[in-house]
Amino acid sequence: MADIDFYPRSSVNAAVTETSVSFDPQLPLGQEAGTGAHMVAKDQLVPPGVVFPAPGRIRFNFMAADAREVKVEFFHEMYAMEKQESGLWTLELETDRTGYNWIAFYVDGAEIINPLAPIGFGASRPINYAEIPDPDGGFFAWRDDVPHGTVTQDYYFSKTLGLVKSCLVYTPAGYMKNDDKTYPVLYLQHGHGENEQCWVHQGKANFIADNLIADGKMEPCVIVMNNGMTQGDVDGFRRFGRENLGKLLLNDCIPFIESRYRVKTDKWNRAMAGLSMGSFQTAQTTLSHPETFAYAGVFSGFTGSLRGGDTSHLAILDDREKFLSEFRVFFRATGDNDQLVLPAFAKDNEMFKEKGLSPEECSVHVTRIYSGEHEWNVWRRCLRDYMQMLFR
Repeated sequence: MADIDFYPRSSVNAAVTETSVSFDPQLPLGQEAGTGAHMVAKDQLVPPGVVFPAPGRIRFNFMAADAREVKVEFFHEMYAMEKQESGLWTLELETDRTGYNWIAFYVDGAEIINPLAPIGFGASRPINYAEIPDPDGGFFAWRDDVPHGTVTQDYYFSKTLGLVKSCLVYTPAGYMKNDDKTYPVLYLQHGHGENEQCWVHQGKANFIADNLIADGKMEPCVIVMNNGMTQGDVDGFRRFGRENLGKLLLNDCIPFIESRYRVKTDKWNRAMAGLSMGSFQTAQTTLSHPETFAYAGVFSGFTGSLRGGDTSHLAILDDREKFLSEFRVFFRATGDNDQLVLPAFAKDNEMFKEKGLSPEECSVHVTRIYSGEHEWNVWRRCLRDYMQMLFR
């Protein structure tokens, strides 16, 4: 079993998951045996938490010398890992999965973040994941043959929430050099329990935009990834209010962006999109404020009500001509096996059809179905297709 216990120092980075993430694990420095927590034998390091020894195979590693049991959850299945003499637990599987895949490690029954596996955010907590090489993933891969934009983390005070909020801002290649040109802007929202980091580090939004712009498939634009977990202090506790996202954008974020970045300020050069919870925030905000947005993207989500919430934003759908005149693209998409969203998606289909706004009857209404579940492999494709429709 020695061949799956360790990797020689010279090849420790071989077959490791893609490293263009914000929380890429930092492999420990080589030290003499016994002088570092990550050393298990002389000239050998604990291997990365996720590696790909061959096409169609994935290997998980977790160092827990004193654990009685270690398991890993991968694509809805729980697997027991095998303990080696060194205290390293391992498991190798065959898989036909590609792209982004959430994983979880359990040590003696407790979910534990693996510090040597990629770390992201989801389900209201940090999570581990694997980026499995994807033959169809060229559209979101970093390419050295294209100019690359810049992602900046910015901060602004929200009067709506009484808090300092954070957003990531993508500016396309050339933005820093040409100080006269102004750009259209896309406001891009994440899902529940995630944050503004996710669309870059898990969604690869900046690489998708770089590649589409370089290939002449989309108009260069600024992309603002705002934190949509609109929590405020109530009696000493943090309370989440999904209804506050529209106010946060309109009253705080958009004015901040327009005062700090060279963006066009008319509705025809302003778009919004979001996934899951962010999709409902997008539908609610854009349909309530058609004077502000001309494009809307509802990814794996909800146009109508979300858990019995307010539906006043749907009033514009009763005026077919107004909807057609105010929006250039209203894009809705989901995965073909998304059990969380498919019932709501079908219900929304019926609602649009009853109002004479189905894609067959309404030129601005576009729907897509992708292979997948409620996952980044779907949302990356949603973004790729949606951005090609903007600002034309």
